[in-house]
Amino acid sequence: MKVLLLADVKGSGKKGDIVDVNDGFARNFLLKKNLAKEADKGVISEKASQMASIEYTKKVETEKAQALANKIKGKSFTIYAKFGENGKMFGAVTSKEISDILYKNGFDIDKKAIVLESNIKSTGRYNVTAKLFGGVVAKFVILVDAE
Repeated sequence: MKVLLLADVKGSGKKGDIVDVNDGFARNFLLKKNLAKEADKGVISEKASQMASIEYTKKVETEKAQALANKIKGKSFTIYAKFGENGKMFGAVTSKEISDILYKNGFDIDKKAIVLESNIKSTGRYNVTAKLFGGVVAKFVILVDAE
């Protein structure tokens, strides 16, 4: 019997899966405890349309991420930081500051997506990577200078 699982069932599948199980198991356990419902043609076609919708959304988001990565590729952005008399930076340049400077320049990238190889605590040129949707990676340069 084919059933659509309404909850995760150990040994059978995850919520939303359409699985083929024994008739007795389906009737006496899954259907009785509302863990599944019988998968007739309507349920199967609805699930197929949901999967197609999810795939389309993933494709569109990946294309948007790729377009953003192509726009930002090779660009450099300058961040001005405060330094003490001895040439040491107060604090460090964070992914939040990088995200803010990108936003001011028209690139909306979340701070959680920005990957820093090491702490930025001095002036100089730093290669930065942002992991966007679907494994798309954007690479750009951050220039740190004194105020």
